[in-house]
Parts: sequence; C-alpha cells; structure tokens
Amino acid sequence: MNKQTKASEKGRLRCPHCGREMNLHAEKIDYNAAIASPESVDPMLGGVVEEFLTCPSCHLTLERPERSA
Repeated sequence: MNKQTKASEKGRLRCPHCGREMNLHAEKIDYNAAIASPESVDPMLGGVVEEFLTCPSCHLTLERPERSA
C-alpha cells in the first residue's frame, strides 16, 4: 500500500486511515528489491530492509523501506 503517512509528536507514524499512532512489528530483508531498485540494496545484507507497521485501531498494515533515524 502506498499511502502518505505523517509522524506524531513522539516520532511514530500515524495511520493514514484513522490517524492513530502505528506499531512497528518487524523489520525484514526483501531480497527481491534488488531487481526493482538495485541502488537501494544493502551490500552486506543483499537486499532492502523493510518495516512492517500495523494500526492498533483500524488494523491497517503498511510495508515500507526502513527509514534511518
């Protein structure tokens, strides 16, 4: 899903559907991203680290490339 998200005052992502702060559930390596976006591949991991977030209110799930702090 490709929706615009905004950060809360605490720096956590807000759900683009209901506005509640989302929970980070996992960070996983996407090895298939090397095909679509070779410039974003981490050479040590051989893929792109993806974040998976879920809204505790409406249960919307988002997947996006990991963002550095």
